[in-house]
Amino acid sequence: MKFGKYLRNNMISRYEEIYIDYKGLKKLLMDLGAIEEERKSKQTKQPHGNNNNNNNNNNKNYILQFQASQQVSDRNSKFLLSVWNQFQKVDRFIQDNEKDLSSKSNYMESSKDAQLIISCIKEIEELQNFVQLNLDGFRKILKKFDKKFTITIGHEYFKNMIYSHFQAKISVLNYYNTKLSNIYSLFFGDPEELKNSERSESGVFSFCMDEQE
Repeated sequence: MKFGKYLRNNMISRYEEIYIDYKGLKKLLMDLGAIEEERKSKQTKQPHGNNNNNNNNNNKNYILQFQASQQVSDRNSKFLLSVWNQFQKVDRFIQDNEKDLSSKSNYMESSKDAQLIISCIKEIEELQNFVQLNLDGFRKILKKFDKKFTITIGHEYFKNMIYSHFQAKISVLNYYNTKLSNIYSLFFGDPEELKNSERSESGVFSFCMDEQE
C-alpha cells in the first residue's frame, strides 16, 4: 500500500488538517522534477559552435552551469522550506497537547477517577500514533526527494532536523503514559484493563478541570 493511502486510512479524523500534507509535498516534488527535466532538455538542445568560437562557448557553458547551480539551490530550498513549514505545523500541535497532558497528569496524581485516567491515557496513545505517523511521512517524502534528484540532502535534513526532535516527543509521551498507567494501577488494579475499555469521554475532563480552576 502506498504511504499516502496508508496515511489517510490511519489518521485520526479530527486531526486531519494537522497531519503532514504528504499529498501536497509529493505534488510539489513532481512539479520540481518536471522543471528539472525541462531545464536539462533545453541544455541538450543548445547549439554547438565551431572552433573559432571556443572562448564564447566556454563563457556560455560557465553561465549555464552557474544558472543550473542556482536553479538546483532554489529547488532544494523551495522543497525543504515547504517541509519545514509542515514540520512546524505538526510540532505546534504536539507542543500544545504536551502542555495539556502535563497539566492533566499532574491533576491525576491526586485524582481517583478511573474514567478520567482512562480518557487521558487514550489521548496520549492517540498523540503517540499521530507523532509516529507524521514521522514516517517526513521520512518517506524526504527519501523520495533524494531519490528524485540523486542527492542525500533529504536524509541529512530528516536525521538532523526532524527525527531526533520527534523521538524526544515520543519519549515524553511514553513518560506520561507510564506515569498514568502507574497511577491507575495504584488506585484501581491491573492497567491492562484500559486496553479493553471502549468508553472515552474526552469532554468530561475539561469540564472537571474547569470546576477546579
